[in-house]
Amino acid sequence: MAAERTSLAWRRTAIGAMANLVLFMKVAFKSGFWPVTVLAFVAIAALAVVTVVCVGRSRVLHSHRKGNWSNGRRAITVMSGAIGCVVVTAFVISIAYAASLP
Repeated sequence: MAAERTSLAWRRTAIGAMANLVLFMKVAFKSGFWPVTVLAFVAIAALAVVTVVCVGRSRVLHSHRKGNWSNGRRAITVMSGAIGCVVVTAFVISIAYAASLP
């Protein structure tokens, strides 16, 4: 049961990443300020990585027999790096928006 709950948590994280990806797409296409558009596409790429890693990890946990899972260290490391990239990018976008205001 623990592996199934963890698998579902990875899937929920993937869904959350996809929702944020859509929001960054809106920023990228609505912004008239090119640095914000470029940064939004960086965040979109990082969130795509998060989604792929989460779905892959969920499949590993859900499909294997009990006790035959990998430890997930690589998935967690990639997720941490990608989410860190998204956070920094969102912060820089907010600063760029604030600087562009009159």
